[in-house]
Amino acid sequence: MLHGAEHHVAPSHRRPSNATAALLIGAVALVAFIPACSSSSTPAAVSTSSTTSTTTSVTVPEQNPAELATCVADAQTLAEALDTYMAEKGDYPSPPGPWSAATYADNYQPLTAPSGGGSFLMSAPGTKYYVIEYDAAGHIWIAPPGIYGPYNKGQDFNADPNICEAAVG
Repeated sequence: MLHGAEHHVAPSHRRPSNATAALLIGAVALVAFIPACSSSSTPAAVSTSSTTSTTTSVTVPEQNPAELATCVADAQTLAEALDTYMAEKGDYPSPPGPWSAATYADNYQPLTAPSGGGSFLMSAPGTKYYVIEYDAAGHIWIAPPGIYGPYNKGQDFNADPNICEAAVG
């Protein structure tokens, strides 16, 4: 390197390495998996009849740790894309239309289209296990699969980083 020459990578164009992403997903999966192993997933219901007592096993659906980790990673990636967009453009992008299954991919166009300064996000998050939406105020909210709509404070990722646990189906 020449004396005085400096190599600079703009913060908006840095991408986490695959190893970093894999470590993040593995760590989140581990954090989600450990509590699941320490508690019973089949609570028992007991009859209140005074003549007989029976115990019935009830199965509670378990969430896949990988799906939870992916939800968190997708929400964090969206948050970084929105922050980068804000830093470069001065405001958050507006989804072009109301959120629905039909408009989902199109609403991510301000972040995924290479025009206008570059792509901030590779693609819209999937919708098989959860739906992640955003608005022009920079809110990110997460809903169960198939549920679309305007901002819902109760589903806000920034207010409750564990919201993926409630949304993942």
